[in-house]
Amino acid sequence: MKHPILFSLLLISTILFAKNITTQFEVKANCEICKEKIETTLDIPGITHANWNIETKILTVRYNDKKVSIEDIHNLISDIGYSTDKVSANLKSQSKLMKCCQPKKPVKNCGTSKKGCCSK
Repeated sequence: MKHPILFSLLLISTILFAKNITTQFEVKANCEICKEKIETTLDIPGITHANWNIETKILTVRYNDKKVSIEDIHNLISDIGYSTDKVSANLKSQSKLMKCCQPKKPVKNCGTSKKGCCSK
C-alpha cells in the first residue's frame, strides 16, 4: 500500500463517525413465539439491542449505521413473515408461521384484505 497513513486515517474516521442509532417502529406480530423469532433474527453484527413489546407491538432497535441500515432491519423482519410500518411481510414466509403467529386477516399481494381487489 502506497499511503498507509492515509489508509489509517480513513479507517479511523470511519470508525469514529459511525453512529449507534436507537429507533422504534411497529411490527405486526402476536405472541411470545413471534417476539423470540423477531429478536433472534435481529441478533446480528451491527445490532446491539432489539426488543419487541407484545402489548404495544413496538420494536426498539439500537444499531450501528455503518454496519446495518434501517432498511436492512425492516427487510429482515419481512423475510421472516412479519409486516412493519414500512415493509409488508414476505407472504411465503408468513404462510409458514405457526397459525397463532399469522395475521388474523391475511393481506393480499395488493396490500389490502378487501374482496376482489386483486387477483392471486
